Amino acid sequence: MDTRELFEALEYGAGQLAGRPLFAAGRSEAKWEEIRTSPEYSKQLREVQEAGDKLLEEPIAALPFSKYKIFDTSGSRMEFERAYFRNRLRINTFAILSLAFGEDRYIEALEDIIWAMCDEYTWCLPAHLGGNSLKPIEKWNQSLAAEVNGQLYGKVKEHRQTVDLFAAETAFTLAEVCSLLESKLSEVVVYRARREVRERVLEPYGDLSGFLFWEQATHNWAAVCSGSVGAAAMYLMPESAGLTPILQRVLKTMECYLSGFEADGACTEGIGYWNYGFGYFTYFADLLKERTGGRIDLFNNDKIKQIALFQQKCFLNEDMTVSFSDASPRSSYSRGLTGYLKSIYSEVEVPPVRFASTFTQDHCARWPNAIRNFVWSLSPSYAVEAGEAVHYLADAQWLISRTAAAGQVVSFAAKGGHNAEPHNHNDVGNFILHVNGTTLLADTGAGEYTKSYFREGRYTYIGNRSKGHSVPIVEGFEQQEGRDFAAKVLNVSTGEERDAFSVELGAAYPDPNLESLQRTFVFEKKGQVRLELTDRYRFKQAPESIVERFVSFQQPEVREQGTIRLQQGHSALDLIYDAERLRCSVERVDFMNHSGIREDLYLIDLTVANPASEETVQILLEPLRPEL
Repeated sequence: MDTRELFEALEYGAGQLAGRPLFAAGRSEAKWEEIRTSPEYSKQLREVQEAGDKLLEEPIAALPFSKYKIFDTSGSRMEFERAYFRNRLRINTFAILSLAFGEDRYIEALEDIIWAMCDEYTWCLPAHLGGNSLKPIEKWNQSLAAEVNGQLYGKVKEHRQTVDLFAAETAFTLAEVCSLLESKLSEVVVYRARREVRERVLEPYGDLSGFLFWEQATHNWAAVCSGSVGAAAMYLMPESAGLTPILQRVLKTMECYLSGFEADGACTEGIGYWNYGFGYFTYFADLLKERTGGRIDLFNNDKIKQIALFQQKCFLNEDMTVSFSDASPRSSYSRGLTGYLKSIYSEVEVPPVRFASTFTQDHCARWPNAIRNFVWSLSPSYAVEAGEAVHYLADAQWLISRTAAAGQVVSFAAKGGHNAEPHNHNDVGNFILHVNGTTLLADTGAGEYTKSYFREGRYTYIGNRSKGHSVPIVEGFEQQEGRDFAAKVLNVSTGEERDAFSVELGAAYPDPNLESLQRTFVFEKKGQVRLELTDRYRFKQAPESIVERFVSFQQPEVREQGTIRLQQGHSALDLIYDAERLRCSVERVDFMNHSGIREDLYLIDLTVANPASEETVQILLEPLRPEL
């Protein structure tokens, strides 16, 4: 779209709006009356009221220098970010309560938190200041770009004017909240918030000294940052002439974001980052559609539709999800985002309400998601229980299959791919097996985010390196990071009774002696449900060692010779192997999950005795029926 077309679309939309503010769904009195009175919203609204009662009794969270400096002195993010996001929860809570009830106590609390956020030294997290959070700009080498997560900014900005994910999100939040509640808020509070948004985000974004690294990113940063900037600009810049160049730049970044998806719509960062990045794409695209009177409709695109359908392909059972990369083993869904996408694409499936995210569940307290979970949500009558399904995402090289045979739900997921994916783990050939409510052979998903997690120490973390996944260890070699360390799909077939998936993994290992490693999965879905795993190795000469590794959060029980049982409650799985050829050992290690909580992770190794230059290893993974 060229400048003239964008400008004309904005001018047309301005005429259609006729002075009305954006986001009609968020300011509909009829909708808020329904939210106040309908039983469908009572639990959801009560949670916000309970959060409000607690927050009214506690002071606004302080963001002192003693917490701000911790990331660059010790590497921990938790101390500062807990307080930072507590304040984002506070603005969400009192903004929604002000919209729903309009009581003075809520309005006053909202004004106080807006004022406090305007007082914050920077809206950017210390973790996103490229190691420069403790340096005034005069100490920086201005000829160098700032580095964040391995990416470069065009030019170093003052801390106050650094636009990361959360500075951009804060701008979106303040701009939208002040628009929705302008008539109830103090005039000076609104004035100050809007001025801070302009000075901290819109002006540095429009600076001609260089682009920001996320403007060429192909992952969630591009959508969240540019979408938030674009949304804030649409709220604060009514004139089409001034808005046109900003939105043109935003749309170019959205093109970069969408280029990170292939035709299959898969988000290889995982379902959590799909919610995050595609959520902000959707929030922005909806406002742009409204602002242009429907002239610019980014949803009228088959690739966008395939991305929208990704969520429903990731559920193994209930709220358990495919946790490749930095995803989570459990993931609730956003009622607002899912409901909105369902209104556009009829094929979108809405999960049961019991698996929807709660108001306080998002530890980052993202405003556009919180309010749209109210005003965009659909009736529970749209929900469908997950049934049998199989999906093959050809570009991501993911196979996901779920069966509900013989009174049990068994789900299987496996991946090919490569080891340079966004939020990468070295995990090509990895797989997950879920039985009756428990993922018994697991992918850990995201670990605790620390300073080294996104830097040179990333692959020292057990959850990120290949030794923390259910993939072989070949002559002591584990997989390495990089685009060349990749799988090649050999065969895929799906059907009512069985699915098969075969990949060549030899290129993922830096072992010069390894010529080929073919991994084949056969998932039998009828009768006796089971997964057959076969690894075929070919070496130049007899290898020193071959280890088949399996990863679980359940403590393995070595039963009779050749059988290992993994069990939790009614979920049970027998891992059956040839005990004459394979020696079993189990190691327990610590895994620090994304919330910073330590979990027991069990590494099950089956070591080939006296391996030859050609070896075939077969493992049978047999779920047990609940009555057993």
